[in-house]
Amino acid sequence: MSNSTSRVFGKEPHRQPTPQPQVQASMNDFASKSLGSSASYAIYTEQFDPSLLNPMPRVLARQDHGIIGNEFVGGDVWHCHEATFLLNNGYPIAGTLKITYPSSSEFMVESKSAKLYLNSFDMCKMGETPAEAIANYEQQIANDLAKVLQTRVDVVFFPSGGDKYGKLPLDEEYRDLYWELLDIAKDVEITDYLSNTDHLKFVKLHPEDNEKVSSKYFTNALRSRCRHTKQKDTGAAYIHIVSKNGMAVDPVSLFKQIVSLREVNEFHEFCAEKLYKSIMSHPDVEDCCVTLLYSRRGSLDINPVRASKPELLPSNLIDANTYTIKAMGQ
Repeated sequence: MSNSTSRVFGKEPHRQPTPQPQVQASMNDFASKSLGSSASYAIYTEQFDPSLLNPMPRVLARQDHGIIGNEFVGGDVWHCHEATFLLNNGYPIAGTLKITYPSSSEFMVESKSAKLYLNSFDMCKMGETPAEAIANYEQQIANDLAKVLQTRVDVVFFPSGGDKYGKLPLDEEYRDLYWELLDIAKDVEITDYLSNTDHLKFVKLHPEDNEKVSSKYFTNALRSRCRHTKQKDTGAAYIHIVSKNGMAVDPVSLFKQIVSLREVNEFHEFCAEKLYKSIMSHPDVEDCCVTLLYSRRGSLDINPVRASKPELLPSNLIDANTYTIKAMGQ
């Protein structure tokens, strides 16, 4: 079975395409059959909005089951795996937010309202440096939740990092752009979130070196929007680039290229193809593989991978017989 899977994924990508018949219907026409109204999930804001939080009295559900609340001790623990926000220069930070509060509180928060509230931070500028922005983000959410729940709420943000979350989904050679760029993040201005610009740059590692350079980077700051509903989609981007003549991809430029998808309305598969094409079109690139590990939506996740050669495809991902380990709550 795995050999059959490999053959499917290993088809030659440079063959001449078969002419396709003209299709009158748009992709949104097809999507609307199952996804409903477009823009039904969209949140476009540069300001967080605590008014979205919906506190609910626990007593209303407990009384239905004869529960008072003093029969036990405990708390509610939330892992918010799509937590993301911006530095003041537009640089995105992404990770997992952990929230805890006691079960003895009078109120609990309705989950959809919490999701909408947290989504309102996505394009919100929270501070000058990563440390400052993370502290402001944690404090703001803790304060807003404590106010509506009328209890103490503990909030901790866990930034991206394969070393903190065990084995990486693909292989250990991928370098995390969060840690690579951490010291200069406050100086990297980002304004393109609609893929309006080609950001990729390459640098010569050694003047006398004309060999091929293999570069592997990943980031959990991947974000785009559904083509139809405009709902946000988040995940991790794993990029393997083989460049020519001793030229290596500049990690800042690659990060900008990935981040430029942040407000693009497109399905996961075509985000991967768009990113792949933008990389392969660069004259210093010989080969590349783009793997986007998107987070679960409902009980499903979508993980498109596009490569210039079959041998670049991540074998443990494309093999149907192998369970794929994922990170950062994806």
